[in-house]
Amino acid sequence: MRASLMASTMFFLIVFASCSSWISENQEEQIVLNIPDNYTVFEVPDSITVQGGGVNLAWELLMVWDVLEDVILDKRADYFDEVDSTRLSDYAWIKLIQTVPSLDTPVCTLQTKQLEAAAEKFSDTQFITISNDTPFALQRFCSANKIDNLVTLSDARTREFWQENSFLLPEYGLLTRAIMIVDESLEILYIEYAEEVTHELNLENALAFLQSL
Repeated sequence: MRASLMASTMFFLIVFASCSSWISENQEEQIVLNIPDNYTVFEVPDSITVQGGGVNLAWELLMVWDVLEDVILDKRADYFDEVDSTRLSDYAWIKLIQTVPSLDTPVCTLQTKQLEAAAEKFSDTQFITISNDTPFALQRFCSANKIDNLVTLSDARTREFWQENSFLLPEYGLLTRAIMIVDESLEILYIEYAEEVTHELNLENALAFLQSL
């Protein structure tokens, strides 16, 4: 009797674990974007926090109509001798740019997958993510998460992007979380900073703005 009960229990646990894994995997694959008809204009925040604690920013935060400095960034690559450099001006058309501390965090991973899905919808826009991850970490992340439509760029080597633009968290040596839309001259048309760096940005609002262009 006991053996039969144990066998039944084990079978239930195996089936439950299998079903839980199946649900989780399918939830991760299904990225649903609900883009509103209208967008909200965000104010530049007075301060930025990490886990509720205030952080000092190296420079004043950027605003609409400011122009990004066109600095050198590195593309993702498998090996040291395969890293190619680029600039934002190398990418034509309107650009939606996400800056993140690292792709290897839950919030960054989720939003990058959302951007990958959005890039399929907005084929006339270049979607770009910039982080302080190395080109090799970017390559591993993109391969593991099937990121094909999104350009991922590294500021790890030169640090020029954060030095010339307002995205540095000095205490952490990382880029803060922000999303912006810029034109071909790198003039900012839309920008949102995450007031709390560990929280998500309103990607759907940015897409609503993009849809209005």
